[in-house]
Amino acid sequence: MRKYLLIMVCLCLFALSGCSDRVEMQDLSIITAAAIDRLEDGKTRISVQIFIPRAITSGESGEDPSLGSTFVREGIGDNLANAISMLQVNIPRRLFWGQCKIYIFGNEVAKSGIRDAVDYLARHPSPRGNSYLYVSEGEAKEILTLVPPLERYSGEALRKLSDSEQGTITTLRDVDMGLMGEGESVPIPLIKVLKSKEKARKLHETIPVIDGTAIFKKDQMVGTLNLKESRGFLWLKDEVKKSTISIKPYGEDGEITMTPTLGEMKFSPQIKDGRWIMNLNIALEGDIVQNETHLNLMNVDVIERMNKEYEKALKERVMKTVEKLQQELKVDVIDFGRRFHQKYPKEWKKIKEQWVEKFPEVEVKIKVKAKIRRPGYVGPPAALPRDEVKD
Repeated sequence: MRKYLLIMVCLCLFALSGCSDRVEMQDLSIITAAAIDRLEDGKTRISVQIFIPRAITSGESGEDPSLGSTFVREGIGDNLANAISMLQVNIPRRLFWGQCKIYIFGNEVAKSGIRDAVDYLARHPSPRGNSYLYVSEGEAKEILTLVPPLERYSGEALRKLSDSEQGTITTLRDVDMGLMGEGESVPIPLIKVLKSKEKARKLHETIPVIDGTAIFKKDQMVGTLNLKESRGFLWLKDEVKKSTISIKPYGEDGEITMTPTLGEMKFSPQIKDGRWIMNLNIALEGDIVQNETHLNLMNVDVIERMNKEYEKALKERVMKTVEKLQQELKVDVIDFGRRFHQKYPKEWKKIKEQWVEKFPEVEVKIKVKAKIRRPGYVGPPAALPRDEVKD
């Protein structure tokens, strides 16, 4: 029995694969971020931020600060695949995309169309589906050359911005699915270079910041939302995590600012007498974080009045975003079509080919219910004489 077992083990050894195709870490170029630009002659340029393993010095000083964290290399070709091939020619080590979670499209690429680039990234086995995508106000390559004061490289600064949920988050998988959906549209965060006002710092010693949202229709950027409109868009996507809402009560000079602790958006599509209606019901709860007025927020009547003010402010914010998407951009990036399709499949089948014309005609009705949970540890305005407080 032992003899047969030994023979079987020996036979199995021939079927086992070896590690002859392994690549050592020192033979890889680890890419941390990539930027895709369209040049004036129509060619594509891929720029990558490559990580440099820091030299560890002896003693207690740790990493040697005189060494840079990354460097930037580029390749140019007729399309993205060719550009990456030329990029590999310019780098002695094999490119490793497994750690690249940041892909930035330049403004010209965004306007001309990102479908070909997305096709390559989605088809290639190395880029991850959960990688973050961005659109730059100018050339995307400029973002890679920035030297952030706090982070090791600009790609890491962008990743942390997205992880902190400060704006729209769009991944490679989101774009692939969004362009195949009913609306054939997708939002991508718009970024710019933060201009430093410190005279001691050089122009490139700064960070990229989110400056709004780029709206895509059939893979081309058709317009943008500014920061305020992007806040309304986040409510429509039910993705508000960290935000503030300020109101200026009637008759007061200052503002009262709330931080939402709970927000919920419900969509209720309706077809009535041939009219297509989208009912939006928003529930908002939050805490007061600053009171610049003379109002006493411990007064029940004042709190109720402020609830109404917040309902009005949020309704206006969301409605302005809806109106821009419907009347100016004419892009259903808020999934109205998908919701009508789910509830009214027969009616949707009749108009789905004309949804581009139908979307701006959808009536939008918004109802907001706001509730201030906590007015803060002090009811009256802090450091204000009692005789000046308005109850």
